[in-house]
Amino acid sequence: MNGCKMVCKGITVFLFTLALVTSALAQDKGPIIIGFMGNLSAAPCLSARGAAQLAVEEMNAAGGILGRPVELIIEDTKGEIPKAVELYKKLVMTNKVSAVVIAEKVEMAVAGMEIGAELFREYPHVMFSTIGSGDVIWHRVRDAYDKYKFGFQTYYAVSTHYLTTFSHLNATVFKELAGAKKIALVYEDMEWTRPLRRGLEGVSPRLAEVYQKDGLEVVHETTVSTDQKMFTSIFEQIAASGADAIDCVIGYIDQGAFIKQWEQSSARDIPIFIWGGLAGMPPAWQVTQGKTLGVMVGSSMTRVAITEKTIPFMDNLATKYKVGPIFGSHTTYDTLFGLKKAIENAGGVADVEALIKQLEAVEEVAVLGTIGWDAKLHYNLPHPKYITPVVQWQKQGDQGAMQVIFPAEFATSKYMTPADLRK
Repeated sequence: MNGCKMVCKGITVFLFTLALVTSALAQDKGPIIIGFMGNLSAAPCLSARGAAQLAVEEMNAAGGILGRPVELIIEDTKGEIPKAVELYKKLVMTNKVSAVVIAEKVEMAVAGMEIGAELFREYPHVMFSTIGSGDVIWHRVRDAYDKYKFGFQTYYAVSTHYLTTFSHLNATVFKELAGAKKIALVYEDMEWTRPLRRGLEGVSPRLAEVYQKDGLEVVHETTVSTDQKMFTSIFEQIAASGADAIDCVIGYIDQGAFIKQWEQSSARDIPIFIWGGLAGMPPAWQVTQGKTLGVMVGSSMTRVAITEKTIPFMDNLATKYKVGPIFGSHTTYDTLFGLKKAIENAGGVADVEALIKQLEAVEEVAVLGTIGWDAKLHYNLPHPKYITPVVQWQKQGDQGAMQVIFPAEFATSKYMTPADLRK
């Protein structure tokens, strides 16, 4: 009798062990699941969704990751934070994703990081923010690494990070290309511009202080609200200040009105640089009735082969998914290929700690240069690793076109003054 019990117990243990092994083997051969979240009524999120779909399609066509197919689950947050939290839980707890990609404003990514931190121990995964800008994500990683180490940011060309990289590049553009010595600063009143307007104690100074250190005298500073429509008086003040360049730390205000009023003001011949938004997109020419001539802007929406991936990505995105390469699409696509390489280096997704360490070390050829993340702070590697070209609106026949003027190795044209471009 005792022998029978022992045999039965042995069989039970064997079957349990076999089930575990079978489950593990099935998991090793099953799909690697990635969740995508975004407001699918917003153009940047739609472009990012197409980029994610394109990346997964190309991965699977090449044999997947470590021989395993990649599955993409797409969810619509509708731009609502409570909805985003609900979907994050679903993706992690029900769909068992290995990674969540949040292609939306930074507030969504912050909400994701908070719920992700609660779930991480029981449901190991990694998270990427590919559109949200600002400091709040990497600050969490910096201040509580063990809690937030699963979070990474791939759209970080602004805020305090900008102060150590892009501000010096802008100073070069203003001084060497435009010949500027005095600069006016225009900020939009949003959270992402706060560190630039006020500085962050113990982290970074104000943007004005950085420019002054780079040899540019700041002669005017002003902040505009996002719902403001009238800017003429600001441009008249800038013209009276003696500024010979205008740096516009804006991305979300009514840029159509802003640009048209600049072109019609006394400041119309002062070189102007805009950080992003409409000015860096092809429709800006029509929206402003051609008033964009001379405007400089950071834009990745130009057909310049930064790497061998750049042009094929732009063409395939438009052909297969009928969307343009708006900001956020490049970063989403590049994020997934950086993730792919990290998974391969980690030997899979089962050991998320190993995956995180590989994400902190990975570098991979990308659409905009080289994708990778800072080992301690988890924002993407800055210029010159990852590049957003500076373009200027110039004439192309009787139309306008964005021409790359910086960096020099990717330039398609030389800088021209606004006055010369209007002749």
